[in-house]
Amino acid sequence: MKKNFLLASWLFGLGNSFSAPLLGLYIYINSSVIYTIDFLLVSSVFILTGYIVVGYLSSVWKRSTTYYVTGAALYIVFYLTLFALGRSAPEHLALIGPLYGIAQGFYWSGWDVVFYNTPKKLNFFNKSSYLGFITGLVSPGVYGGVLSVLHNSGYGVLFLLTAVLLLFSMAFVEDIPIDSVRLSLRNAIKVLDDNRAYKETMVALAVISGVNYVMGSLNVVLLYSVSKSYFDFTLLNYVLTSASILSVYVLRDRLVNKVKHYKLVLTSSVALVLSGPSVLLGAPIIYLLVFSVTSPLIYPVIDVVNWNNMDRRFLMDYLVNRQILLNTGRILSSLSEAFITGLSPNEGVISLLPLVLIASLIFAKANSKKQVALEG
Repeated sequence: MKKNFLLASWLFGLGNSFSAPLLGLYIYINSSVIYTIDFLLVSSVFILTGYIVVGYLSSVWKRSTTYYVTGAALYIVFYLTLFALGRSAPEHLALIGPLYGIAQGFYWSGWDVVFYNTPKKLNFFNKSSYLGFITGLVSPGVYGGVLSVLHNSGYGVLFLLTAVLLLFSMAFVEDIPIDSVRLSLRNAIKVLDDNRAYKETMVALAVISGVNYVMGSLNVVLLYSVSKSYFDFTLLNYVLTSASILSVYVLRDRLVNKVKHYKLVLTSSVALVLSGPSVLLGAPIIYLLVFSVTSPLIYPVIDVVNWNNMDRRFLMDYLVNRQILLNTGRILSSLSEAFITGLSPNEGVISLLPLVLIASLIFAKANSKKQVALEG
């Protein structure tokens, strides 16, 4: 069977899209929001743990599939565990939280190695967006239809469906040798001092990542609040997904090599921040539409520049350092969500938007004097 990293990634994403967006909701409806936040916190900590473990193991087992396949298998075990536990799952956070985090750490370690060796990274992102459009069309209809008919018992069906697709995705993953020296946590942290260009883009990326982590939950709530029915919710979701795809292929593809990257990111961030007041004025759909258009012009651009700033001789050091910062953003976002849940979703959005502008200014400062070529 021919190996295809893009296909493997898409199948994994498709399978996960039937269940992952609902995990917080599933825990919440069977317990409380505190359990959901605890799940996010524990998972974030163990994602980083997984990366560190892989970093040490990579000096012994130097094939990416070792970690990619192990991670996918742990994902499958996680979803089967949720199926077995049923509505009592929130009572076993000490089991499912670490399991989900370790699965992500192993899977994305293997994924990162393959992606780092992908010659045209932005091209990969663009093709992923095409396939992501298919996912965006299919997944809301699948989980919405299943839950509408089967209600709470439908979650088990979705977990099993996800497990099957993740198993299928494992057949297509490419195997890439890991060209890296033995991991040193001290060196993993030290790369920030040794590589200034990487440090500045990584800090900006971590801030945006943290914001997106929280926005992912708040935006769904806002979208549901303007929908009069699940049909309307699905239709509006399709409109926003289409806006994101058009942003990638009409705007980003045309502008990324014509406009300085920091200007593209900064302009998009300003537009997003300016759309914020529409949430308080009773028109959150304006903000949601602007978010859908500008989001592909912010995080992916910073991310690709950041990847190009890495030194492949110390790949594992960089991958662990990347996860330290990204997971710091996720952990802080999880903590802040405890505060945000005391506010309305509208106020939560407004409180987070300035961080997008701050991250973009950090990126602009680091890249205003140079233009790193985006491969692809």
